[in-house]
Amino acid sequence: MLIRVGMEKYPGNNFTAWALDFPGCVAYGTDEAETLLTLPRKLLEFDYWVRLHTDDPWFELDSMDFHVDETFVVSQTNCQGMEYEVNAFFKDDQRPLSEAEVSQALQVIGWQQDELLAGIEFVGEEQLNRVETGQRWSIMGILRQLANAEVRYLQNFGVETSQIPRDTDPISAINQSFEAVIEALSDLAGDSRVVDFAQESWSARKLVRRLLWLRRDHIDQVRQLFGII
Repeated sequence: MLIRVGMEKYPGNNFTAWALDFPGCVAYGTDEAETLLTLPRKLLEFDYWVRLHTDDPWFELDSMDFHVDETFVVSQTNCQGMEYEVNAFFKDDQRPLSEAEVSQALQVIGWQQDELLAGIEFVGEEQLNRVETGQRWSIMGILRQLANAEVRYLQNFGVETSQIPRDTDPISAINQSFEAVIEALSDLAGDSRVVDFAQESWSARKLVRRLLWLRRDHIDQVRQLFGII
């Protein structure tokens, strides 16, 4: 099976490899070789996770052959007086999403929502709001940061989405951003727009790719604070 890869190079020689046909599935490394070597494990972890949620997965991993289709160098720009990171827009991101791909993305983000909130109702308020040594956010802070980032991604693509009020509690905030994402994704099949924001290009495919990665990244942060990983 050919695994097409989009490689993202960051300042300081850090790399992210995106499995282009598996939105949100990424690997990290300090050089391209290390990153590519990590990607097969990440794909198998993704495969295992999907099969935990459905008996009818939409792919079958077999004899994986990896090919880097494109490398994008991340840059910095200034947006409204603040530093802004211009992330990858691959040639593949120009392809409109099919109805099947939108359906798959909606499934994945729904499972991610369940995983993100799982167990939080049984955790005490003190633990949810405690910032651990060496960490930037508490668990509740992670949820709020994710909710705001999802709204920002939608806005970058031109989706009319209201900011979440600052006094909204984090659980309500993540539910609001989830509902906004579901509503936006539901209309993306066949959308061929390319929108520019702060010198960064966005498309429907890139939006899905970044949203699914963003959720996975924040889920892993929460799991780490729970001591699961």
